[in-house]
Parts: sequence; C-alpha cells; structure tokens
Amino acid sequence: MTEHRTMNTIIHAAFRRDLSRFDDALATFPSGSQTRANDLKRAWDWFDSEVRHHHKYEEEVFWPALRRTDADLSSVAELDEEHHQMRGALDTATSTMEALHNHPTALSADAARKALASFSDVLLGHLEHEERDLEPINAAYQDAPPMQTAAKKVVRAQRGRLGNILAWLQDGADADARRALRRQIPAPVVVVVTALAGRRYRRDVASVWA
Repeated sequence: MTEHRTMNTIIHAAFRRDLSRFDDALATFPSGSQTRANDLKRAWDWFDSEVRHHHKYEEEVFWPALRRTDADLSSVAELDEEHHQMRGALDTATSTMEALHNHPTALSADAARKALASFSDVLLGHLEHEERDLEPINAAYQDAPPMQTAAKKVVRAQRGRLGNILAWLQDGADADARRALRRQIPAPVVVVVTALAGRRYRRDVASVWA
C-alpha cells in the first residue's frame, strides 16, 4: 500500500478507486438502460477531467517547480513520455464511453470495458513508476519555496472546484487516505469546504456509485 506523504498519492488513490468502479459498472451494465449510460457518462466526464487536470498541473506547474530546486529529476523525462501514452489511451476510452452513451447496449459496454482496461494498464503503470521514483522527491521537497508556490498556484486555479474535488477524494476513500488528506489540508477546512461547496459532485457523481 502506498504511503501517503503528499497530495499526489491521495489523488492517485482516487484514480485507482474510480477505475475499479467503472470496471464493475461496465461488467454489470444493464443492456438498453439509457439511464445507467447517462449516469456513467456523467461520472466518466468527471474522471476524465480530473485525470487531465492532474497531469497538466504536473507538467506545467509542479515539475517546473522541482526543476528550480536541486532535486535529481532524471526520471521526469520518461514520466513525461508516459503522460503522452496515457492521454492517447484516455482519448480512446473516452470515445468508447461516448459510444456507450449513444448506444447503451451490452456490446457497447463490453467495448468500453476493454478500452478502459487498456487505459488502466497504462495509467496504473505510470502511477506505480511515479510513486516509486518521483514521489520520494516530491515528499522531500514539498516544503521547498518553489513547491509551496506551485501548490498555492494550483489551489487558486482550482478554487471554484475545490469543494467538489475534496468530496471526490473522500468518496469511498480508505482511512489512510482520509487521514492523509487532513494532514495536507486542515481538517476543519476539509469538512466545511466539502459540506458547502461539494454539492455538485455529491449530486452528479457520487450518486452514480451509491
């Protein structure tokens, strides 16, 4: 089990959790159900957006910040290439989820499940690589001024979405991830912001998995 020393692995845990949920949902998809297809498309749109946001901020904010420290980033070039592979697999998976939404059949669900399995192989391999080689560096340098500045920049960029993101990170999270989240963000802030500004996630996405 990954030790949560930064926000990065808490987000990774949410990715892993959602991939498992989608696999289960597609394996048991009720053929002909437009309602279920609508639900899964809504949940997938959220997931797709979070995957893209996460890796965009790594490339454009956090990795440049690490380069302003004395950290050894010899592994980042390979991770960056994995991002390109991941986006291609994600595009394919998203296309199959759109096809399921348009034609909610057992055949479409099976095609989507296979595409998501291929995407999962790419994403999970990338997450494992990052956690093995880069996460110790992230943890060691998370208090460095460039990384603190980067974290504040991302929080500002996500301000309108923060409550929903916090609701997502906690939805079905295990105790370790919940404790780690409260180490990264003060517990009262997590509780209040989630309660006041996490309604859209709870209504539109968490309800899909209820």
